[in-house]
Amino acid sequence: MAPVSLETCTLESSCKLPLSEYIFRRIASLGIHNIFGVPGDYNLSFLEHLYSVPELSWVGCCNELNSAYATDGYSRTIGHDKFGVLLTTQGVGELSAANAIAGSFAEHVPILHIVGTTPYSLKHKGSHHHHLINGVSTREPTNHYAYEEMSKNISCKILSLSDDLTNAANEIDDLFRTILMLKKPGYLYIPCDLVNVEIDASNLQSVPANKLRERVPSTDSQTIAKITSTIVDKLLSSSNPVVLCDILTDRYGMTAYAQDLVDSLKVPCCNSFMGKALLNESKEHYIGDFNGEESNKMVHSYISNTDCFLHIGDYYNEINSGHWSLYNGINKESIVILNPEYVKIGSQTYQNVSFEDILPAILSSIKANPNLPCFHVPKIMSTIEQIPSNTPISQTLMLEKLQSFLKPNDVLVTETCSLMFGLPDIRMPENSKVIGQHFYLSIGMALPCSFGVSVALNELKKDSRLILIEGDGSAQMTVQELSNFNRENVVKPLIILLNNSGYTVERVIKGPKREYNDIRPDWKWTQLLQTFGMDDAKSMKVTTPEELNDALDEYGNNLSTPRLLEVVLDKLDVPWRFNKMVGN
Repeated sequence: MAPVSLETCTLESSCKLPLSEYIFRRIASLGIHNIFGVPGDYNLSFLEHLYSVPELSWVGCCNELNSAYATDGYSRTIGHDKFGVLLTTQGVGELSAANAIAGSFAEHVPILHIVGTTPYSLKHKGSHHHHLINGVSTREPTNHYAYEEMSKNISCKILSLSDDLTNAANEIDDLFRTILMLKKPGYLYIPCDLVNVEIDASNLQSVPANKLRERVPSTDSQTIAKITSTIVDKLLSSSNPVVLCDILTDRYGMTAYAQDLVDSLKVPCCNSFMGKALLNESKEHYIGDFNGEESNKMVHSYISNTDCFLHIGDYYNEINSGHWSLYNGINKESIVILNPEYVKIGSQTYQNVSFEDILPAILSSIKANPNLPCFHVPKIMSTIEQIPSNTPISQTLMLEKLQSFLKPNDVLVTETCSLMFGLPDIRMPENSKVIGQHFYLSIGMALPCSFGVSVALNELKKDSRLILIEGDGSAQMTVQELSNFNRENVVKPLIILLNNSGYTVERVIKGPKREYNDIRPDWKWTQLLQTFGMDDAKSMKVTTPEELNDALDEYGNNLSTPRLLEVVLDKLDVPWRFNKMVGN
């Protein structure tokens, strides 16, 4: 179907577009240029309309789970004011993607999941259509909305379209607005017999995309001023304050404010486990990562004695709090928490107040003050505790090599593997980024996620190296998505494949010699890239520190092709932090 011109649309006149084209045009208006997914018979007619919007590109993946992981990576990279878009078909497609969507929901990653469904004209009949599930008895009518009910707990909003499309544009816009505001996945269910129905599309003219991003202040100006004044007074009157930057700072686009704040005050600062690399870790006032009792001992000792602990963008959960130890030893009245949903100052909590209003106000107040105090910054050694290994290359050595190998603007995507838990021991370079599923911890996520990251980096035209840290057990889950790096318009990765013969994370937790922690052995990892059609790709297997050095030197800056570096490690070798996490 040819595109419909909007040039004749005015605020006073109505402009009609097919429902599907309206959706794609609205996505494009937000500066989103790539749609991930897998075609299916219930979404094919919808997908045809994508080609009426030249700003959009289709990015097909090997399966729906990988598609959703890739969408997650794209969303984490493309910017806080956009979201990733995933397209699947009802049932078999959307359920395959549900695990990844749940991870995005858990980690505050905004995604629009579009699902093509059975025809609306047939839904009320309860007929047994393919891709659907019926009741216990085959004589029971089929509930065509069963999957929508399942998705309620992994979405911030669900829009299920009916044949009454009078208000469709407003409903679609509101779904997009909610996803952007809450930083969570939302679902759009489109019956396949409605995709060509024309709707009023005048919103594309009368409601610019920026209107979908606009937010109303969370509270009145007097309350904002009061909270700001209290926090600033507390911060400036303290003797040894500390600022902790956490993951929601990134999700809500507040990282630049947090960085400006710590730089203006030259106050001792840290990143959380999930917030790795958000604050510039090369600054003199950056003292190290902080994750409660699972932190560098000197960092933990210093923070235990702080009289003002400013926690920005907090996400308090088991993994991101050092197993609930984040505030242990800190005077409760010294803790200030800035969250999208509340602000807490000591024992006083201000509900429904967002740090999106408070943090900029704090920064403005600090910058307007000509008499800022000079805070002591402790000299804390950044060390990596040595753990003996039965192989020449240990995970401790891997961390040391990463420390010297990484450089500014690098994007490091880390799998849910043991090395992930050692990354707090290294200092990330300026403007680098760490992406990983640090809380939901679904193994296999990082490999397809890194593909989504590569698409976003190419779209942003960023001068970044993409480095994927991947475990052998995790890779076997989603390895087929390596084939998507055989594209022209993606950033080519360096894949560091950690071959420790199975599920090392699980071995250390329980069953070090049990067969359930083994994986299918003897994969020819260095042949995979060629298997997936990348004839010019480079691969190497290393077993000694010298080979590792040479491989990193050779592969590090060759960005023209994917590179895979297989590193042989011991089955039970993990960083010290992981041993501490599991009580060893």
